[in-house]
Amino acid sequence: MKSIKLKLFSGIVLIFSIFILGIATYGVTYKDFFQREKLMEMNEVIEEIKNYIDKDYDNRVDGKLEGLSEKYSVQIDIKDALTSESIFSSHKMGKNNMMNGQHRFEVIEFIGEKEGVSETITLDRSTGVEFLTTVGKNVYTYEITVKTPITVIDDAVNKSMKLLFMIMVPVGFIALFITALFSRQFTKPVIEITKKTRKIEELSFCEDLNIKSIDEIGILAKSVNNLSYKIEETLKNLKEKNLELETMMKNEKKNQLARREFVSSVSHELKSPITVISGYIQALQEGIISSEEDRKFYLDVIGEETDRLGIIVNDLLDLYKLESNTFKLNKKEVNINSLMKRTLEKNKFRFEEMNININFTEGENITVIVDEVRLEQAVQNYINNALSHVDENKIIDINLKVIEDNLVISVYNSGSNIEDDNLTRIWEGFIRVDKVRNYKEKRLGLGLAIVKQIVNLHDGTYGVKNRKHGVEFWISLRL
Repeated sequence: MKSIKLKLFSGIVLIFSIFILGIATYGVTYKDFFQREKLMEMNEVIEEIKNYIDKDYDNRVDGKLEGLSEKYSVQIDIKDALTSESIFSSHKMGKNNMMNGQHRFEVIEFIGEKEGVSETITLDRSTGVEFLTTVGKNVYTYEITVKTPITVIDDAVNKSMKLLFMIMVPVGFIALFITALFSRQFTKPVIEITKKTRKIEELSFCEDLNIKSIDEIGILAKSVNNLSYKIEETLKNLKEKNLELETMMKNEKKNQLARREFVSSVSHELKSPITVISGYIQALQEGIISSEEDRKFYLDVIGEETDRLGIIVNDLLDLYKLESNTFKLNKKEVNINSLMKRTLEKNKFRFEEMNININFTEGENITVIVDEVRLEQAVQNYINNALSHVDENKIIDINLKVIEDNLVISVYNSGSNIEDDNLTRIWEGFIRVDKVRNYKEKRLGLGLAIVKQIVNLHDGTYGVKNRKHGVEFWISLRL
């Protein structure tokens, strides 16, 4: 970035140098230019004198000639061209000086001749002073000489050059200082913009450019800030999308594994009752079973395994229906206390058979808009889950609560806790419960997946918490 500052400074110095060169050229050419201008002026003086005098010289024109001499700062001498007699001289010594000095002047340089007027440089032998001289010959009967000391021209040139340098030297230093200051002020925002772009290149977006100038650089700085912000937002979005994609890929791998486990589990669960049913039917058909008591036992087993097959198939069909986008709930106003009591009554025999200590805490006389059949199914699945995993303490607690305009139904069973890593996996529906919770009883584990779908269709929430000596599952529905 130093290069742009150097280039800007060098460019301005170059311009300043050209200006100085112009002054130097002026100093070199000014003398010749002034000399030419003075010769033209002296020629004009001769022309004016021509207008003042006729063929016969009149002494009345002396005053006018004195005026011309003073006006143009020249010496005027007029003599008779034939007799060389001095007629007029503006020199302080007058005509006598002119007569005495006729042979005092020597032409040392012939400049040229224009319209009968010769232009020369003459030397005064007595003083050594050079004069710029014009001589008009054959003007009627007079010879007019106009001259001025060259030292006057040199003095004017020297003084003008001195004045120029007196002005330009301080002006030049001031200009260089202003140039350096301007180049610094100009390049500073450019340097900041470059640093910012390098940070963007390194994917660092920590600071914005603070350039307030209302010009192209200010607009550029604002554009760089906007670009930085957009790139940062884009990268954030990309990172989020990548994380989502990675999560999806991981979940897909888990789902694939879960599906394989599910297929294996379903195959096993279906194969077992089918094998028992097939074997028992074959035994009955072949007459292997002779006693009526054994035949009745075989038929009871076939019935139980058939019921088990029905439960498995119904669970699969329920999960498929609930996961489809076409399933519609049949909502109506339902008294939750009545629904819970009816569900517990249906499970009374199972509770007694397993010696379960069931505790039900009723809530207020609460009614909600739900699909009664599906909500009862969800509660029943929680109860089934509790019965499957309750420990030797045989405790199941069911509670109804209203918390911040939400109805909360919870089912607690004493037993082993669920590992933290598996608290979310148990809702997937493709996990074998015995593998996740390390229970002895082998089941498909579709009950919790069905609960999840039913609650989602009701726009509610669900969850599970590990308690000190057991596990609590809950459902929350908006009142």
